[in-house]
Amino acid sequence: MVKYYTPQVEPLKNGKFKYSIRYTDPSFVGVHKSSTTITKNTAHARNLAEIKVKNAIKEKLSIRSVKQITMDKLIDKLKDNLDQQGLAPKTLDTYFAYLNKLSKQFKDRSVTSITTTELNAYINDILYKNKLSNGSAHHYHVIFLKLFDFAIQFGYAKENPALKVKINFKNDRAKKQERIENWYLTDKELKEVLDYCLDKNRTDLYALFKILYLTGMRVGEGCALLVKNIFQDPETHMWYVNISGTLINTDGHRNERQEFTKTTASHRTIVLPKEAVSIYRKLAKDQNADDFLFHNKYSHGPISILTVSRFLRKFVTSQKWKKQITSHIFRHTHVSKLAEEGYPLSLITDRVGHGDSDITRKIYLHITHKQHLKFDKAIQDFK
Repeated sequence: MVKYYTPQVEPLKNGKFKYSIRYTDPSFVGVHKSSTTITKNTAHARNLAEIKVKNAIKEKLSIRSVKQITMDKLIDKLKDNLDQQGLAPKTLDTYFAYLNKLSKQFKDRSVTSITTTELNAYINDILYKNKLSNGSAHHYHVIFLKLFDFAIQFGYAKENPALKVKINFKNDRAKKQERIENWYLTDKELKEVLDYCLDKNRTDLYALFKILYLTGMRVGEGCALLVKNIFQDPETHMWYVNISGTLINTDGHRNERQEFTKTTASHRTIVLPKEAVSIYRKLAKDQNADDFLFHNKYSHGPISILTVSRFLRKFVTSQKWKKQITSHIFRHTHVSKLAEEGYPLSLITDRVGHGDSDITRKIYLHITHKQHLKFDKAIQDFK
């Protein structure tokens, strides 16, 4: 605990006075002194000086009480902590990717030397020099918040400079106003994608894409399906799929089935349409219950998400499509078809495993031009 000695007041040549307090503390050896200048040697001036000097001493001692550590060492400690939390491999991989970049950037900088202004400049460069998205800037901010919270928790910092960070986000108006039609495929477009699979002799991808379209599964969920995940109910005689895992591809987990889904709502059992059952029966033939349902026809292992993404990029380039499609396009197309058929939004979100999705809702609420016209004509007779 800090011990203060009797204050001292010394006259200066310029007519002012030097107000000093000597003090000791267990955090250092010997006696230190802190001082300030006052214009008058009055009781009021000395009282104000005492408050100012003691506050300065407390600030110095506060900094001393922080354990010194560099940014790269702090990041290593946070990574070890995250590794012990039992996070999903994909989540852990995402954290590590961001943290590794920060470790290279800040290296042996002292944690306590990092300022809010510096973090503002770093994130601003991410947006406008590195041309990354608003989402990436937000993710970096979240990582900074987590990193400095961790530093405070274990005595490496007293405050979190990321709390006052202000991000100058790009104007994403054009992106936000992107037509909803670009989020899913029309019947004609879906046929073009599937025909391309057959033209390229990728019957494996054809079957996968059909299942994704017919069920609304995420690509990771579809690629991770095991033969035993699909079954027939003995009472209803209908076929169901138990969606209970996802395929991941991270360090140490190459094309590995993760035995849980993206979210709690994603773990679900849904009924299969007859066409999906037909595909299942063909694929499951001569396979064991624990085998992957879908296999890459060349590597004979599970179909990876990377393989799907590359194939779709090649399709878009070769066909000169303006619509940029990802593996999610089949899931969104499933939502759009169910919405066109008039199924309630609640049933659709349950089927695709979305607890709350802005995209699902927007697709559902979106009506084709033909449906708009039909409604506009019908409403004329509304009474």
